[in-house]
Amino acid sequence: MVTSGAYPLRRTPTQDRANRQVERILDAACAEVVERGYDAASTSGIAKRAEIAVGSVYRYFPDKRSLVQAIERRNQARYTEAVRERLAQVTSWRSAVDVTLDTFRDMHREDPGFKAVVLSGLGDPDLESKPGEFDDQHAGEFAELLVLRFGARDTAELPLAVTLCIAMGEALAHLADRLPAAEAAYVLAQGRPVLYNLLAPHLPA
Repeated sequence: MVTSGAYPLRRTPTQDRANRQVERILDAACAEVVERGYDAASTSGIAKRAEIAVGSVYRYFPDKRSLVQAIERRNQARYTEAVRERLAQVTSWRSAVDVTLDTFRDMHREDPGFKAVVLSGLGDPDLESKPGEFDDQHAGEFAELLVLRFGARDTAELPLAVTLCIAMGEALAHLADRLPAAEAAYVLAQGRPVLYNLLAPHLPA
């Protein structure tokens, strides 16, 4: 379960009940943005969906934009958890690449939080501003997995190759999701080997 420590709040909840209330606010904000659009979404509508007073929303979030930024950070934390669980089951490094890409696509298509951030056109400008956050964290963990489980050479270039693979994989996923099913299948079929080829030089033949 993702805790509120994954994203900044105006006031940090100190009890489980308060943590659950924050999660309910974020879930309600996701539903409001997905159903009504970011511009039409309102704090009062979010509070109504969460079945709490408007003041309770403002206790943790100063405005609608901060809500979307918190949703994005929660998305990242959820994605990290989902990828870790799925990677534990893979038996080859190419399957690990596929799992990472497919999890990214699944969550963008199915999780209301990811849809809400895309529809808002917003996001957290600081999300990737600090070294070691999110994509850097994913790259470090994935590079370690390649070394420990699949015999990759632990070189200075490996994390950079993984970072490039992640960035290209995200772009590939976004492109596929904009296309009709047949075209998306073609793009993914052509794109996956490109991702493999980025990593292959670092792994045993």
